[in-house]
Amino acid sequence: MNAGQQNYDPGLSESFADALKPGTELLHGQFRIEKFLNAGGFGMTYLARDSLDRIVVIKECFPSSMCCRNNGSVMARSRQHQAEFDAVVKHFGAEARRLSKLNHPHIVGIHQVFEDNQTAYMALDFVRGRDLLDTIEDPRMKLHPRDVKDILLKCLEAVHYIHTNDVLHRDISPDNILIDGKGNPVLIDFGAAKEEATRASRALSALHVVKDGYSPHEFYIAGSTQDASSDLYSLGATFYHVLTGMAPPDAQARVSAIAGDRPDPYKPVTGKFPQFEDAFLHAVDKALSVFPPDRIQTARDWMELVDTERRRSAALQQAELDRQIELSISRLVQETNRAVEEDIKEHEAKSKAEKKEAQRLQKLAEEQMRQRKKTLDELAMLDDQVFLEEQSRNAENAMRRSQMGGNHDEAGRKRKRSILSRLLPFGLLRGTFRGNGPSDYL
Repeated sequence: MNAGQQNYDPGLSESFADALKPGTELLHGQFRIEKFLNAGGFGMTYLARDSLDRIVVIKECFPSSMCCRNNGSVMARSRQHQAEFDAVVKHFGAEARRLSKLNHPHIVGIHQVFEDNQTAYMALDFVRGRDLLDTIEDPRMKLHPRDVKDILLKCLEAVHYIHTNDVLHRDISPDNILIDGKGNPVLIDFGAAKEEATRASRALSALHVVKDGYSPHEFYIAGSTQDASSDLYSLGATFYHVLTGMAPPDAQARVSAIAGDRPDPYKPVTGKFPQFEDAFLHAVDKALSVFPPDRIQTARDWMELVDTERRRSAALQQAELDRQIELSISRLVQETNRAVEEDIKEHEAKSKAEKKEAQRLQKLAEEQMRQRKKTLDELAMLDDQVFLEEQSRNAENAMRRSQMGGNHDEAGRKRKRSILSRLLPFGLLRGTFRGNGPSDYL
């Protein structure tokens, strides 16, 4: 029996003398125990009513191997167990508070987490119905393939939700899936708290926290890596049981056979049940692969494998994603080409402008050289003319001096110096081009 079930065995309460008696109040009267439902190595489960007269399920942290009840309070059986018992209670409360944050229609809801009687409790939704194990083992019940597929898909939605919230269930099995009055599955009894409690306590380390047939081989190994595919293995084993009427061979036996080069004792269901699609059956077999890398890796992948509409939707989404990526790449290429073309045009324009400016400067320099040469030539011609005229005057003056005698010698010399002073710049300029100095004119 499990938390959330309405059915229970009245004889069970007699087997657990430590169970709370009907009418017991918890949390200052906010909850009242109505009847005992179940007990396990880690705790007890009760049907109760809250202060608003609603039916709820109460789970009590009660690791019976290390504790007992005394006048209602829970205490360690011995002082040497006290520290371990306190650690287990702490882990129970912490995991309950963590799970209370989950909110999904196919996961049992946790209303409240509290401490009383020196231990921890959690109040859960009461799910009116029966578990999947009872359903598939009842010869009067016959699940239609459509119902089986619907239950699986809803379980996968719940598993996907808990995995995206960084939670592993660690105890998925037919008896931990309740089917409510509308045929909807509800996951209950998460195994994470049990595993943490086992790690925290030597007294609990011997308790069997795995379920043969449903637990993957990594659950048997302390400290092993556990991930989403571990829960999916357990879910695959659960639906293997739905299909075949029995649990698959336990994972340890399968690993041992493979290690010894013997055939895997697992019998695939693919092709064995014509009322189910091959994709549905193949997914169950793949989820039950012995080694994690060979399994289905995510609940969403599994949903897409077995649900035609989801698969079509996923394909359309992928096609749209591919189209968007292609468009993005195309736009990127176009923008890159446009930028390169603009750079080339800008470079060409810059080069053309630089070339044009260089040509303009070259023409300007050539024009300046022509103007300078022209000016120099004109100056040289003027210098030659002045020289000839001066020579002619000198000759005339010499004749005049010789005729006029010595009285005119001094005046002639002064006039000669005056002429030389006027002609000196031109004489120098002339000398520059002829290679002569000023003395050539004296």
